[in-house]
Amino acid sequence: MNDAEELDTDDESLVAYLDGELSRAERDEIENRLVADDSLRVRLQNLQRSWDLLDWLPSPTLNENSVETTLKLVVADLTGSEGSISTKKPVSLDGLASSAERPSARRLRSTPLLWLGVPLVVAAVVFAVSRWNQSRELTRQVADFPIALDMDAYRLSEKPGLIDDLIAAPRWSSVVGGSITPEVDAAVDLTSPTSLYEESGGRIQTPSSSELAARLKDVPAEQRMIALARWDRFDLLDPRSQATLRDSAERLRASDESAMRLETLRRYIRMREQLSDQTVAQIENGTREERMLAIDAAIGEMISSIGRMTRRNLSEDAIERIDFTVLQLVKSRLDEENSKRGKPSPAQQFLDSIPERFRGDNDRHAHRWFALNTLVRDPNWPRRDDRSKSLQDKVPPLNHRELETIRSMLPSKDLQMLQQYVSDPWIQSIILREWATEAVRRKIRGEAKPLSMAEHYESLPPEQRERLDLAPPEEARKILIEGL
Repeated sequence: MNDAEELDTDDESLVAYLDGELSRAERDEIENRLVADDSLRVRLQNLQRSWDLLDWLPSPTLNENSVETTLKLVVADLTGSEGSISTKKPVSLDGLASSAERPSARRLRSTPLLWLGVPLVVAAVVFAVSRWNQSRELTRQVADFPIALDMDAYRLSEKPGLIDDLIAAPRWSSVVGGSITPEVDAAVDLTSPTSLYEESGGRIQTPSSSELAARLKDVPAEQRMIALARWDRFDLLDPRSQATLRDSAERLRASDESAMRLETLRRYIRMREQLSDQTVAQIENGTREERMLAIDAAIGEMISSIGRMTRRNLSEDAIERIDFTVLQLVKSRLDEENSKRGKPSPAQQFLDSIPERFRGDNDRHAHRWFALNTLVRDPNWPRRDDRSKSLQDKVPPLNHRELETIRSMLPSKDLQMLQQYVSDPWIQSIILREWATEAVRRKIRGEAKPLSMAEHYESLPPEQRERLDLAPPEEARKILIEGL
């Protein structure tokens, strides 16, 4: 027996050993040889690694295409390496499908060295296909990223007439702000001069995944987190829903004034978060008449929401400046009213009627109570008692000139906060009245910062807490926000 034949015999014995086909005596003989022969142990380890690699490889669902394009090529390559392709029996699909299972010991014993190369070739094919799929998936994700960023807008773009009615609503553009991810939008909007996406020949040219990732690293962290959260929402959708959104985005991009229409939907999405479910339903599902009325109501809700939200974020410097300005306006009003009359004016009469317990150690507290019930009052806010209000009702609220005086006294940071939410001067005046109310109340309470609703609830007397417990949630919430 020559060396090659001895090697083949040893390999067959090792394969049978691994396959568990040896008798007890033959198994003991192989194990004794393994202990004494280093080269035999090395061949066993090589065979074992090949065997384990076959177990590790994935087992995809087989069909004729996968068999013909993958396994058949592997078999042809292996047989071709021996120069015997023309003499081989044609490969049947049934035989190839069954060969996808773990190789039998008989076949391994017949060509043991040949099969050592099969896992490596199949692994190379699987690796190449995996890399190709990964590259294709990354390209799809980059293309879908702008759609995911505005998925709510594209979904609503299918509502008939919604965009046109929003654009037609009075004061629409001045009430609601734009997108909350402007720097991310600039990276993906086709109309942006700094966009990574370009339209050429009716097709959108997308950046590489590394280019998009690098741009996202440069945007503020808060915007990046919002954008990635929206992507996660899109990625969790089923393929059919994703395809529907792609079609909606394509239709919107193909429409006239597509950039303005998308921006309108972005503005509405931002405002929508502040609206009641009933208002949202009327805007999105009602008739045109119902929708226009609901949009007007939504603008009112938005103004109220902005006032409540921003007044609690006023700086201490703003509180001091607004309070000082309001006190000066009260004094000016009283001096002006009293100079016109030979007897005390209604304003002076109301000031004199304020109980002593509300006056404190100086006139400033009395003037604040006066302002709270006259100049900065909200005429639409329901009163919680039945006392006569005839005197303070005769005192006009803050006029445009007085509100502009308050605005001119704001620190730059608080002024920027006001301009960030609204640009319409009339709506700014409504919010300024909210801020003046907040400043006066804080000074009356002697607090630099407002109480939370929970803290305010705990500070109330037991009988008032009981009344709040029995009140409807919306009414209780308004009372706590009102603060008095």
